[in-house]
This record gives sequence, C-alpha cells and structure tokens, in this order.
Amino acid sequence: MKFSNIILYLYNLRSSKGIDLTLERIKDALSAAGNPHEKFKSIHIAGTKGKGSISTMLASILKESGYNVGLYTSPHLTDFRERIQINGRKILKKEVCEIFNENKEIIEKFNLTFFETVTLMAFLYFEKKKIEIAIIEVGMGGRYDATNIINPVISVISNISIDHQEFLGNDEISIAKEKAGIIKNNIPLITCVSQDKILNLYAAICKQKNSELISVKFFPKGMSKDLKFQKFFYKNKTYIIPLLGGHQIKNAVCVIEAISMLRSERIMEISDNAIKNGLKKVKIEGRLEVFNKHPLIIIDVAHNRASFEALFNTMLKIKNTGNFEHIILIAGILKYKNMWEIFNVFLKFSDLISTIILTKPDYELATEPEDMKKFLDADKFKNVLCTGNVKEAIDLAMNLNKKTNNANAIVIAGSFFTAAEGKKILD
Repeated sequence: MKFSNIILYLYNLRSSKGIDLTLERIKDALSAAGNPHEKFKSIHIAGTKGKGSISTMLASILKESGYNVGLYTSPHLTDFRERIQINGRKILKKEVCEIFNENKEIIEKFNLTFFETVTLMAFLYFEKKKIEIAIIEVGMGGRYDATNIINPVISVISNISIDHQEFLGNDEISIAKEKAGIIKNNIPLITCVSQDKILNLYAAICKQKNSELISVKFFPKGMSKDLKFQKFFYKNKTYIIPLLGGHQIKNAVCVIEAISMLRSERIMEISDNAIKNGLKKVKIEGRLEVFNKHPLIIIDVAHNRASFEALFNTMLKIKNTGNFEHIILIAGILKYKNMWEIFNVFLKFSDLISTIILTKPDYELATEPEDMKKFLDADKFKNVLCTGNVKEAIDLAMNLNKKTNNANAIVIAGSFFTAAEGKKILD
C-alpha cells in the first residue's frame, strides 16, 4: 500500500474501532512480531497534560548526549509522522510503508485499533533502527494504554487533572489510579503531581512495588525574553527553554529530575552541558507557539480546564512584552470535553478576553459552534461569534483586530485539530 492509502486505512481504524482500552491485543501482536519493545531501553511518560513536552525535552537531552533516541508521542499536530521520530527526525513516508506492509497481516489478525497499530509500528521501527533508548508517551490513562507493555528504566507522571472522564473516571483520584498503572516493580517514579491525596496514593503504590518515588515540588519562576525563551535557575544552575509559560518550566524541572535519576542509577551518561543544550534546543509545536508578532498570534493545543488556565495565565504575564490589551479567542472544542469546566475558565479570565469566536475544525468529533454557545453566559460575554470553520474564524479575528489597530492578540486553541488547522491556514 502507498503512504496515502496507509494513512486512510489507519484513520478508518480510528473511526471504525474507536478507543478500546485493553492490553491483550497489543501483547499478542507484539509477541507475534518478536517483541520489539524488549530490544531497547525506554522511559514511560503519563499525565493529564505536559507529557508531550516532557517526552520531547527528554529526547532532546538524550540526543545531545550522543544516544540514538526514539520518541513516540500522540496525537500529532500537522503530520502523522510526528508521532514516530528518531533523533528529532520524523519517520520517512517510505519507512511507514515498509513497516506497515510488512506487518499488515499481524495488524489484521489481532484486530488492532488505530493507536495499537501505530504503537506496534513505532516499536518495530525503533528495533529496526537499533535505537538505544525510547521515550514513550502514554496515549490515554496508563493502566490499559497500549504503551503499558514496556518495562521502562524510569516512569514519569507529570500531573493529574480532569480529562477523558468517559474512559478514566469523573474525579482526580480515579484518574490518578489509571495513570498509576504505569508504575512498575522496582522502577523509580518521578512525579510533579501537587495534590497531597494523589501523592499519598502514589507513595503507597510505590512502597508496595518497592519503587523509589521522587516527588518534585519546587518550581522556580522564569524570566521571559521577547516571547522567544524563558530563563530559570534550578539547584544553582541556569537553564534556558525556547518555550513560554510557567507550566513549561515545571515540565523542564521534572525532566531535570528524571535525568538526575538516570545519572544516579548509572543508566545513562549525561553531562550538565547536554542537559542545558538539550533544553535550549528543544522544539515543540503548538505549545503557546508564537506564530506572528504584529499582530501577536498564539497557537496552543489547550483542550481542557487545566491547559486553558495555563494558557490564559501565560497570556496575562506576557501582556506587556506582547504589546496587546486583550485577546480575541478562537476556540474549537471536541464533543467529549467538559464544556462547563472549560467555559468556567473563560469566565474566570473574562477581563482578558474581548471576543470569543467559536468555530469547528474539520473533524467528526468537533462540536458545532452554536451548541458551544449555549454553554456561555450571555450576560458575561457580550462578544461571542460563531463561524463554520477555522479559516472563517481567523479571517474574522484579523478583520476585527484591524479595527482596533491590532491592539489585541489572537489566540487559536481548543484541540490539537483546531491548532493544526490554524497553523496550516496561517502558513
């Protein structure tokens, strides 16, 4: 099959089979494929948000240390091949074809879902390329996620907040238990979780599994420079990350502690310079990404309560640097998200938001703008507009901003699909 046909085949799996959290199919498929995941070291990353950033930072540092590093993340932003990378290079189209066509029989025999199929392909590709270590991001939850068949050298749980309730539970403790499924016997856990009740849960699980628990609680403030990077000080060392937002400093500190564990356990040799250079060179699209400065256009993959709070808090902090008064928010949100929770965050930051443009990315699970509008308090938000697609929303936002002499920042957020479409249209 050709690359384009393979992508259509995979997306058809996503729509026809949906999400079915279990480990049996992927275990059987990997066994039939020779258990490629057992041929390299791995680090497992879970969490409600931040796990993609943490995964990419770890991969950048290990690459800077001279290792052959695989990176498996999800979802992708604009290109399917973003999900499977080695040393910052996306898997080639011809390599996708080779891996898929060689293993199509296994994929169909075990009736794999979309995510299980891509996980199998990633592990086979990493084995084929003889990587030394893979950074593996959990797709959803942890306990029954298809990636949870690896035996990592360390595990990381970034944080816990409410998301994917229909699969993981309706409260933080239920979600935390699902994420805790990645904790393995005698394998250290690094976590930036802040809630005491969840930390107590993880401490009990780690004790039961004889696994060391490293809880990171101190996070320095950063100093941003011209919307390009942040500088921060941690344990008497200076670090620079080309990312905005205090949450990214938190992610970076979690990464520094994970690297410290790799060093102390003599799992990998990593210098201080490799840590600094790896963080300084990291590239992550769609995370408070400054697409344009005049007017300021920010693209972010915020899609739940916690990530929207992080987005708006950062926008407040960069108002002076970014030279804007308010933001025009373009929001396209998926059907299964908790609209009440998200729009309560909008309400909390209503003084920052001058206009909300509700829109719909080209995805079957996107919410209709008029349906979203019903959740917004008309008394609190006077300027709420609806558009049929992301391009219309961007055109409308730009025209509205011209009338204010570009006094507003334009923020595009709500889902990976909304952010991806925004990038493609603006490109």
